[in-house]
Parts: sequence; C-alpha cells; structure tokens
Amino acid sequence: MEFQKLLSIFTLVKIATFALCVPVFAQITQIPSNSSQSSCRATKVDTPIFKEPSTSSNAIRILSAQTRLTLAYIPVSGDRFVRIKSPSSGFIQTAALKFCQTNNNTQNLWTKPTIGSVCRQIVQTETLRRQPSLKGDYITTLYPNTRVFVNVVAGNVVKSYKSENYIWVEIDLSSSFPGELSGNGWIANTDLVNTPRLSSLAYCS
Repeated sequence: MEFQKLLSIFTLVKIATFALCVPVFAQITQIPSNSSQSSCRATKVDTPIFKEPSTSSNAIRILSAQTRLTLAYIPVSGDRFVRIKSPSSGFIQTAALKFCQTNNNTQNLWTKPTIGSVCRQIVQTETLRRQPSLKGDYITTLYPNTRVFVNVVAGNVVKSYKSENYIWVEIDLSSSFPGELSGNGWIANTDLVNTPRLSSLAYCS
C-alpha cells in the first residue's frame, strides 16, 4: 500500500512536469518517412504506464526516457493514449512518445570480433522467446543497438541450437536485463534459408 502511494505521488509529479514541457496540441509526434506503420516507439521523458487510458488510472510502472516499447496498434491522429504490449502491457500518453531510430547498417556476426566477450548488440528487430522455437513463449521484442549477453559453453563457444531452419542463440536474461528478467531466453540469430550468412547479433563495440 505504501509503495502504491509513493508510485501515485511520483506519477502525479511526472504528469505535471510533462504537461509543462509539451505544447497543448503536440499529441502526436510528426511522422518521419517509412515509419508510419512501425510499432516501435521510444519515450521522450520519464513517463508512466497506466492501467487504463486515463491519467487518473493506476500507474503500473514508470518508464525512463529513451526506453523502447512496442505498440499494440498504430494510433490515429488525435489519440491521447495508446495501448502498448511491451515492456509491460498498459496505456501510455502518445505525446510522450517518439519514433524509434532505425539502423540500416546490417552487420555480419563476424565483424570486429571481441575475443572472450559475451556482449552482443542486436542488429535487426528480433523476438526474444523462452524456448528456441517460433512457437516459444514470447518474452519481449529486442530492437537494434540493444545490448545483450549470450551464454557460452566449453571453449568459449556461444550456446546455440538449430531448429525450424534457424540457428537460435541463448541469451542470459539476468545479465542482459538485471532486475527485470531472469533465467534464459532465445533469439533466432541466423535464417539458414533466406540469409544464411547474416546474423541478428554483432559484437559489442
């Protein structure tokens, strides 16, 4: 109860601060080219996720500025709130969102290797799943430039698994998302049919 009270107070402060920073009519950020149908957004400022599409609704959590999230649908002009499905399900004010920056520089897994490092960067948007399968339980969506930590086996070899024409790589969730996720997850790192020489992961720079 005390935590919920503190969260409510913090949320009200954030809403008040945000209202002073955003023009009255700036509900939807100008749409850049080729982004109108993208479900990826990032927060401009620290902002709450609400249980219902109202600032008087309970706040589920506070997202820090520059946090990437996935929309449940594409909002239309005039929508003050939009439902999101990750990193948590709920509603967020559209005025607090901006379009994600895209990274068109597809990299190869073997570019600039860092020997002994388990740190990797996401090259293209991928789904993180609990099992190495397209039917595996959904955990979250990973966007370009997100840093994750892979699991390795004897000989410092990245732990992988071949399934459904993909090479899956196991991700250490505790190291990659401390305090948020635990255990292990998997991403489809290489498409053996369409792009067998490309990877969704690059070594951290």
